[in-house]
Amino acid sequence: MSSKPENTFIRSVHTHLKGVYFEKMANPWRAGTADVWYSGKKGDLWIEYKYVPTIPKRTTILPDLSPRQLKWLNDRDAEGRRVVVVVGHPKGGVVFQPGTFTTPMPPEEFVSKTLSRPDLAGWILHLVGESPCRSQRSCSSSFESFQ
Repeated sequence: MSSKPENTFIRSVHTHLKGVYFEKMANPWRAGTADVWYSGKKGDLWIEYKYVPTIPKRTTILPDLSPRQLKWLNDRDAEGRRVVVVVGHPKGGVVFQPGTFTTPMPPEEFVSKTLSRPDLAGWILHLVGESPCRSQRSCSSSFESFQ
């Protein structure tokens, strides 16, 4: 079974992400939750990923968020959580900060704000910091001690 371009993009960012705990969110009962949660010693970050196969030359770029995704992101932002949308494309990705999720971006600006996959991973690491738990498995012994 082939993977969707968005998931392939996420994996390509994660291959450059070292030392950060992350979980892919998949909630079949509640639509809208951001795609990936990142956690480290500096805090958390939630990212909703989108992917465009080509950058339009004349049309503005806008993250294709559903109303539930937009509500979830805005609600978490209102709670003080760090949330962003990353629109990936073949050459990298662009970070849309809260308040800009519904603001169309001209192609020239989109290209100029593009971060490479390694730079996106570095940006995530800078925001959340390293984690002693780099996977669910490496933290399971800590969890089991509470049971």
